[in-house]
Amino acid sequence: MEDEYLIKPVVASLRSNVLLEDCLREVTGLALGEALTVIRGFLRAPGGEWLLQLEERLLRLMNHLAAAFSGLAVGLAHRSDSFVKDAFVQLRGMSSQGVEWSREGPRSVTVRFLGGLSVPIKSPYVTQSRPQGSRKGPAGRRPGAGCYPALVGLGIRDGASPGLQSAAARQVVRLASFEEARAAFAETGNRMNVKTVRRIALAVGEKALVQRRARIDAAQSGAVYSGELAGQRVVIGVDGGRVRLREGGDRGRRRPNGHRGFHANWREPKLFSAYVIDEEGRPVRTLSPVYEATMDGPKKIFELLVAELRLRGIADAKEVIVTGDGASWIWNWSADLPVRLGIAEGKVTRVADFFHTVEHLQMIADSRKDWPAQDVQRWVNIHKRFLRQGRVNKVIADIRSLRKSRNRALIKREIAYFTRLSPFMRYDFYRDHAIPLGSGAIESAIRRVVNLRLKAPGTFWKRANAEIMLHLRCYLKAARWNELMTRVIHATPNGLPQSLSTHTLHLDAAA
Repeated sequence: MEDEYLIKPVVASLRSNVLLEDCLREVTGLALGEALTVIRGFLRAPGGEWLLQLEERLLRLMNHLAAAFSGLAVGLAHRSDSFVKDAFVQLRGMSSQGVEWSREGPRSVTVRFLGGLSVPIKSPYVTQSRPQGSRKGPAGRRPGAGCYPALVGLGIRDGASPGLQSAAARQVVRLASFEEARAAFAETGNRMNVKTVRRIALAVGEKALVQRRARIDAAQSGAVYSGELAGQRVVIGVDGGRVRLREGGDRGRRRPNGHRGFHANWREPKLFSAYVIDEEGRPVRTLSPVYEATMDGPKKIFELLVAELRLRGIADAKEVIVTGDGASWIWNWSADLPVRLGIAEGKVTRVADFFHTVEHLQMIADSRKDWPAQDVQRWVNIHKRFLRQGRVNKVIADIRSLRKSRNRALIKREIAYFTRLSPFMRYDFYRDHAIPLGSGAIESAIRRVVNLRLKAPGTFWKRANAEIMLHLRCYLKAARWNELMTRVIHATPNGLPQSLSTHTLHLDAAA
């Protein structure tokens, strides 16, 4: 079954002045004829193997039929003069000041749809002109700087429909490689090469990052897009992961394969998570968490944290709980969070992860080589109980008593650790007020967002691509993918259309 078998009837229907129902019947009739041919072939020699092939071919057929219907709908939408006019107005609103657009008339452009078909569409084309005197040449026009306003208004970019853009990006960040994403599409009848899948997915990521920057600007100007965190108990976690970046390779002697050598250094992406808990301290499953990550260090991740949470109404939260391990950068950067989030100091509680703290107790006990194993575990259990009772000073005093010549450096370091974080080790208070003692949520987010996709053996990322993958996987794993795609489609930080009036397409009347 060829990929192209539905295209000609769709194009013929678009060229003819017929009703929408007639166009649909024409396309459906062709699909029905193909389905009957496939089924008759199966009935000549029924069997399990042939039934498997029948199901797979019919699934591809239905996908192609869906793509044909989508292409038909896009073509028929162009019959609405008001839609085309408003799309041009929207394009001018999106353009920077001083940019003029000149209409060039309709051109044929091929659009690939989610179902696997590439359908030619005739759409108005405009070219961009530079201001007077900016360049020599007729009307200051820059050749090749043009677009299709009506297609842009429908979210069609880079020759791909919004559904295909979303699916390509989602599969790329979900699966282990670009090749696996290509194979997954091929199984459903959408035959694209790896370069096409990669190009579409990275284009979505680049547009998403543009809107991420716009969201930071919006938050700094005081915008609030939703009140989902207002009145809630919000738990925030911040931590780092590990990714190998492909660095260098731009200079130096080429190898026999034509490539230059590069360094594959381990770098630490930073990630934050935020989720809502109820009065008993249990996560509220009906509200999706918020994840965000970056390769650009502590300053950037806290900038993203503040922006995202402010846009979601954190200033009106009932309580904010910040959890983290012993990394000094977390506690240094979180010190002024109440001011940056616009929330009262008394509503913010910071918690040093209890389980990381216990690991430090274990290291201290293990340093006593003269203790038998049972004494080591007994000491750890006793001081775990002290921590749960809020007796941090007792723990610090007992650690000091263990200082010997051979473990002096370790004990000194551990005393500094417990002293520095002691204000955040009020575990008795946390337990009484249903406050989580650990940072398991952020640890899980690091594993799901970073480790399972970007930390694969033998995988080295360019920094820009790693940033894209981190951002996309955050929204995928937080079950907020549609939220991200609406921003990409509308090219707005809040995911709402850019002042585009609502259209009702009366295609039958136009016909």
